[in-house]
This record gives sequence, C-alpha cells and structure tokens, in this order.
Amino acid sequence: MATKRKKSNYAAREAHRKNVERAKYQQQAEQRKAFFNKYRRHFMIGIPALILLILAVWLVCKATVGPGGSIPNFFGSLQGVGENWIVSNQGETNAPRYYKMGEFTAPEGYTLDPGYSISSDSLEQNFYFTANDENALIQSVYVSGVRNRGAAEMVEMVAGYSNYDGSPLISTDPLAGQSGQWILGTVNDAENPEEDAPLEIGHMQLNLYADSVQDACVLVFMNSKSESPADAIPDQEAFKAEAEKILAHLSVER
Repeated sequence: MATKRKKSNYAAREAHRKNVERAKYQQQAEQRKAFFNKYRRHFMIGIPALILLILAVWLVCKATVGPGGSIPNFFGSLQGVGENWIVSNQGETNAPRYYKMGEFTAPEGYTLDPGYSISSDSLEQNFYFTANDENALIQSVYVSGVRNRGAAEMVEMVAGYSNYDGSPLISTDPLAGQSGQWILGTVNDAENPEEDAPLEIGHMQLNLYADSVQDACVLVFMNSKSESPADAIPDQEAFKAEAEKILAHLSVER
C-alpha cells in the first residue's frame, strides 16, 4: 500500500508541475502576442525600413569603394573613370578588379581610333592613335595597361619574340622624364625572315614599359610605317626624339 501511495503522489506532483509549466508558457505566449499587437505597426514599418537602409548602404559602398583600391564596379559599370585614364583589369577573369594605371592625352597631329583594341574586355580603357600626316616618323601609337607583368619581364619577352633586324637598343634611361624600360629597333615585316637575310621591308618600333600599380606596367607602343626599300626606315635617334614628344603626354600611377 505504501508503494502504491508513493507512486500516486509522484504522478500527482508531475501532473501539477506540467500544468504549472503549461500555464506559464501560455501566459508568456499571450504576453508576446499582446506586445506584438501593441507594436505591430512599428514592426511593419521598421523592419522593411531597416532592410532598405542596409541595401542602400551596400549600394553606396559598391558605387564608391572598390576592393583593394580598385575602381568601383557598379553592376558592370566602372564609376568615376576619366576619358584619358588608362584602365586595366588586374584581377581574375571571374573576379575582375580594374585599376587606373595612368593617364594619356591625345598628342597633337594624331587621331584616336575608338574602335581599336587588343583587349576583349570592354571595361578596360586603352588608346590607339594614328598620325594625320602620312610622312610623320611615328605613324601609330598604342597605349594600354599590361596585366600582372612588370616592365623588366615585358622587355625581356619582347626582345625574345619580335623579329628585330639585328640587336635592338634596350635601355632604362628616362624618355621625356618618364622612367621605365624600353626597347627600340628595326622590325622585319616578313612573316618568317631568314637568318642573316637582308631586310627588304620593315619598320622602326619602340616599346616603353613603365612600372605601375599592382606590380603591373603601362605600355606605350610606337611604330613607323612599313617601308620598302628598307633604307627609308627612320634612324633610331630621330625616332626616339619624336617618341619623347609623344611620351610627354603620359603620366603613370605608381
């Protein structure tokens, strides 16, 4: 009998405890409901307003601040880019980051060809100019950023792969006060020139590479027109003097 009484008392206490907890939970639920009903209007206005505020702050940051000092890219449109800026993607293909590499203004006597670019990235900004005078020593000028490569590496690469007739002049002497590394020489226009064969058609070419931001560089590429006979090709000193006039229009971000 004592054991049955103990079990009965325990069951009664458990039932009472559960009833108390159930009543307490119901009371709390009613309090929360009353609180929500009281401030329903505030919640309905405040929560959407907070979401809109967070979205607005995100959009402003996206439009004004680029990651790692890059130009802000607002849904595929670069913000604040000047017409004469040299702009290059120094990021990855699936995570582009565009940087201002420098500025270049149109040299007198040259016309910009806005449709010409060796880059397939429409957000990059580079420039190709052609001479108005067919007798100008420098007939074309191309200015662009170079992705992920410095000046020394680029000069070494160009010297090894271009069809230079003889040994080109490679120098780190400043041109028009512009520091960098450059290579100047006569290039054979034949597709497969024979070794030691006399040059028949060629042109003078100068490549200046100036180190810029993100361990990359800016390229200024200048060409004379192709000539036949080859003795009509301008000499190096005359070509370099003309190149310095054009390079006076260049400034490079460091």
